[in-house]
Amino acid sequence: MTLADLASIGGLVSGLAVLVSLAYLSLQVRQTERNQRALMNQGVISRGVSLGVFFTQPHINNLWTRVLSGETEFTAPEIFQLNMTMRTQLLNLQDAFVQHGAGLIDNITFENALNITTANMAQPIYRALWFRNRDTYAPGMKGLVDRIIRQSTVAEPVDFVGQLKSDLAEVMR
Repeated sequence: MTLADLASIGGLVSGLAVLVSLAYLSLQVRQTERNQRALMNQGVISRGVSLGVFFTQPHINNLWTRVLSGETEFTAPEIFQLNMTMRTQLLNLQDAFVQHGAGLIDNITFENALNITTANMAQPIYRALWFRNRDTYAPGMKGLVDRIIRQSTVAEPVDFVGQLKSDLAEVMR
């Protein structure tokens, strides 16, 4: 075997090593992307869970139950609280919307954030607060929430106790 043959074999081995390295790098990049998406999904879900915990606080829970029950008489501090809860929920949706548009979160995570907002914006109080405050949001967010409102109907008042009794009767049959 000549020196030229050894050089050719060395070049071939070197080329294969580069090819294997590129394949490995490709796998690593793909795995890193999956991990990043998982972290972004987890962030959106964690924030949604935190919002759920926030709504169990007695002063917010009582206020929100009144909203869902169809009440429309609120004090100025209660209106401010409702406005801030709406803003918090809409900022959560905005983050999910932007991340989904960038391909950073999956469809199910975005749809969950969207469905919660759709249910909340079906409440007459939230719609009234939205129309009063919509100019404080970015144009893209205004378009998204306006579309949610156009595509949904106003929610009917909920009788939580009656609803649970009815559901329990159905389950117990």
